[in-house]
Amino acid sequence: MIHRFSVSNYHSIREEVALDLRIPATAPDLPRFQRSVAKPEVRLPTVAVLMGPNGSGKTTLLRALTAVARVVSFPLQSEEVSLTKAVMPFVSGQTLDKPSRFRLEVEADWLAPNEAPQVFRYDLAVGRQTSDLRNALFRYESLTYFPRGRARRIFERRGPDEPIRISKAISNELGLGSKNLRAIRGESSVIASLALLNVPVATRVAEWLMEVAATSNVFFTETWIPPTGHVTNLLRKNAALMAWARKQLQSSDLGISGVDVRDPTSADKEHWQAVWFEHHDLGTALPLPMESSGTKRLFHLLPQLHIALEKGVPAIVDEIDGDLHVDIVSEIVDWFHSDEANPKRAQLFVTSHNVGLLDDLEKEEVFIVEKTRDGATRVHGAQDVRGLRRDARLYPKYRAGVLGGIPKVG
Repeated sequence: MIHRFSVSNYHSIREEVALDLRIPATAPDLPRFQRSVAKPEVRLPTVAVLMGPNGSGKTTLLRALTAVARVVSFPLQSEEVSLTKAVMPFVSGQTLDKPSRFRLEVEADWLAPNEAPQVFRYDLAVGRQTSDLRNALFRYESLTYFPRGRARRIFERRGPDEPIRISKAISNELGLGSKNLRAIRGESSVIASLALLNVPVATRVAEWLMEVAATSNVFFTETWIPPTGHVTNLLRKNAALMAWARKQLQSSDLGISGVDVRDPTSADKEHWQAVWFEHHDLGTALPLPMESSGTKRLFHLLPQLHIALEKGVPAIVDEIDGDLHVDIVSEIVDWFHSDEANPKRAQLFVTSHNVGLLDDLEKEEVFIVEKTRDGATRVHGAQDVRGLRRDARLYPKYRAGVLGGIPKVG
């Protein structure tokens, strides 16, 4: 589970902003809050909802998290996963040549599968040289964990041309000598490079980050919809996923009596004609394009949510309420609240404009995103608002401007 994520000098984010998910000790012990295994004094939400005006930086914050997941888990930069395109600094004369900084604190069993989780801290700085602002490089990178509260660094890189300091245990696992570490390129992450060398801890970190990227619809500068062919392939290969998705689609539209994913024709392998919906009292099945926008959105979103719930990794969804009724969104949120639906304690990070969702949330699950007059994003949790009582409905408080993040037009 993610404890905290912070970022600075990235797109509309200038000074450091943070999603600090750690719940204050004064908050009641609600069933939806999960206690940390590595740090029992810490409790965490399984849902984090970002709200605020258009253009305030909600998507940017999620984009920062998924950008880290993608560029760190892939060893070689490509047109699809380009460090230079993925990490853009805040555009001002003072920040353009300064590094973008990220810190991810997460609880995971990366040291050994199925062992007690540890809290890990991953630090990353990506920057450009003043002489060549076109090419970004890894300027700093380190991975640390905290057994019994003491910091133990697994590796550290202080620059693209600096030697990589690595712990004895990892060095022994490599068995290849330090020369191999010198071959890690400045535009590739240490984690992905060590994963290529089959270093177990690096492999587990990289796989976790890849799964985070797979459960998100945020792809660098745009919202990403999984191709229909990709979704149908997942459904064909996973009978449990197919049964679960069929159940959710039929519940969301009572007119749907069945969903059939057929083998595509040889001439049209990735096309929507592989997906057909049966309806009550209709004499023929309808193809995917003839369904409502909400059904199409849900069809493409469900596999990502299922992967997150099944594997216990965060799902990161921009505009969760796009084309979906607020009650369907509330149902999705409830999956992540439920111990039965979410036994592996997956977290859900979403942006939303539907303020009706607020009444289904606790203040520790709501983060308000705003912009300053000079265009810089800032973030605060609803739990940080002074005098906000727990028994108060969040919806009217937001509409009254108590929480902040109210859009102004004109």
